[in-house]
Amino acid sequence: MNRLRVISGAMLIAVAAGGCGQKNTFVPPPPPKVTVALPVVQSVVDWIEFTGTTKPMATVELRSRVGGYLQRIAFEDGADVKEGDLLFVIEQEPFQVALETAQANLAKAQAALELARANLVRSKQLVGEDALSQQQLDVDQAELATAEANVKSAQSAIRQAELNLHYTEIRAPLSGRIGRHLVDIGNLVDVGQTLMAVIETIDPIYGYFYLSEQELLRFMQMQQDWQSPAPNEPPPTLYLGLENETDFPRQGHLDFRELGLDPGTGTALRRGIFPNPDRTLIPGLFVRIRAAIGQPQPRLLVEERAIGTDQRGEFLLVVNAKQEVEYRPVKLGFRVGNLRVVREGVQEGERIIVNGLQRARPGSQVNAELASAAPPPAGSPPEGTPPAAKPLPPVAESQAPAAEPQPPAAESPPPVPTEAEREPHQPPPSGAGSQPDAEPQPAKVSPPKTAE
Repeated sequence: MNRLRVISGAMLIAVAAGGCGQKNTFVPPPPPKVTVALPVVQSVVDWIEFTGTTKPMATVELRSRVGGYLQRIAFEDGADVKEGDLLFVIEQEPFQVALETAQANLAKAQAALELARANLVRSKQLVGEDALSQQQLDVDQAELATAEANVKSAQSAIRQAELNLHYTEIRAPLSGRIGRHLVDIGNLVDVGQTLMAVIETIDPIYGYFYLSEQELLRFMQMQQDWQSPAPNEPPPTLYLGLENETDFPRQGHLDFRELGLDPGTGTALRRGIFPNPDRTLIPGLFVRIRAAIGQPQPRLLVEERAIGTDQRGEFLLVVNAKQEVEYRPVKLGFRVGNLRVVREGVQEGERIIVNGLQRARPGSQVNAELASAAPPPAGSPPEGTPPAAKPLPPVAESQAPAAEPQPPAAESPPPVPTEAEREPHQPPPSGAGSQPDAEPQPAKVSPPKTAE
């Protein structure tokens, strides 16, 4: 038992002695490689954006001018209608009867008129022969005037009956899209009370938005300084985009300005009009509206992909002269193609990290490579296309690459122990086989492993 303990202790001592021959030293990893680009200075027009809502250019609520029971619906719910199309039909028989009655009354009045005229002619003859008094002549003349008035009244009654019969057919007063019918067949329709349907015209369509007091004062000052043209000559051009669109593909113009500010909100209402031939804009949408401000001015722009966002807002990572990463909170402006205007935070000539943001940490050093090509002009490539950068060589995780190869610490490599001198399963020293001019080792010695 004691002999076994002595042998085990000797083996442990041998293993410990063999392990102490190699010294583990920490080799810091090289700085991560990142791609940087310089901000671009371009003359661009400043833009201002608003959030607005769409509303139809015209809205009509259909109500009947005559009362009666609904007899027919001549359209499909949600269909496009043109001006003059038949939509509803009210029961027509009562109005047809009223028209025929008015026509009969007109015939009766015309017969009475003919009789009054004949009586007046005879009365004038009798008065000339002193066979009739002047008083009777005056009565006959009054009866003729009454008969003429009765004829005109009967004619007006016919006209009213024709209008009522015409109003039983409710037609579209304008072209647009009609909603669903709000009254079913067989229901009683009250005159001017029952809402039957709604027609909306959405081509073109209105976009309403509000201008704040600060923005309004800014525009007024620009007009006084001749930096902006008069608002009415010509109407300012507006651009509209939906919430799921990154650009503003629809173009229109401003056509209405509300005079004064709302004291409750401090805003002024504005309205733009936009063509909508494909009917993709519908009433009630939240839209983004953009307008140009003043003349082109030099602005600082960076690539959109270089912008990061955290709880503090937008930021850029800048590489200073010491190759250290700096965190820069920035104030951003509008987009110009795949670039973004930077109002505050960076200066012209500073190096902005555009590739490798995940490997860069504020305060740490990096190996920065300048992009081989400057960012393209705004709007030339599709949004999000990165500029070309220098290719990065592949780096293995277990290998620590250096900028330049370092000479060996000693003039000659340390001797490689033979198989008899090493313990079983003991790896050869790390320096063995690493020198290009080292002599080949005996076949019994296994070659050292290197990183692929």
